[in-house]
Amino acid sequence: MPHVQRIKSETGFYHVVIKGDGGQIIFESDADRLRFLEELAHGTQDYDIFIHAYCLMANHVHLLMQDPKESLSAFMKQLEERYAMYFRKVTGRVGHVFRGRFWSEPIDSDERFLATLRYIHANPEPPGMCRANEYRWSSYQAYMGAPSVATTKLALDILGSPEAFASFHENAGSFAKPFQQSKLCRHLSYDELTRIAVNLLGREEVNALKTMKPSQRQSQLESLAASGFTDTQIARITGIGQSSVNRALHASERKTA
Repeated sequence: MPHVQRIKSETGFYHVVIKGDGGQIIFESDADRLRFLEELAHGTQDYDIFIHAYCLMANHVHLLMQDPKESLSAFMKQLEERYAMYFRKVTGRVGHVFRGRFWSEPIDSDERFLATLRYIHANPEPPGMCRANEYRWSSYQAYMGAPSVATTKLALDILGSPEAFASFHENAGSFAKPFQQSKLCRHLSYDELTRIAVNLLGREEVNALKTMKPSQRQSQLESLAASGFTDTQIARITGIGQSSVNRALHASERKTA
């Protein structure tokens, strides 16, 4: 597979995702999570990186980062190598801990910054683990004043106060997850994609799409595509044949051309 060059951010802000190799878990204990955060803190000092949000899930990690000196690749290489060395030692894992290269996407506006912040903190909500404000292994509590590797000044300056931050995150798990023109959808599981579609359209609407006439479901398919879903993903979560999805979306493209 050819190497795809990472798109550099003009603002220096990125949404970064790292995943376990083959979907395997990368944290087996709280000690593992604490070690990862320690390595994260070391890296911020070594490379002058700022972490504005993080969330540690069982088999992946989300980061909202600021990279003023264009050292993201070196930072991530050190973070992954040092944590992987630790994890293999304590668990006996053989082979890769992380899956290939990390995924990153530029953050180009305050609106995108805040939406990403909320998305990251809401990660435990769709799986039904707990509410964002109850999850121990994200930066949410940093915004309430707890010590953390995360820096909170920028988001609090935009939002106004910790209370405004908390209000902004109310029912965060019910917001549509993908962002316009984002490739984030390509890095999510089937369950997460289904939850996103439900957030966008409603559960009854998603379940009914495959029984609708093509003209009735056109706008819903266009909404999914505009939110970052591929033709294949739309077909998979709706039960509509992929050829039918392709025809609908291509017809839409011709109308707007």
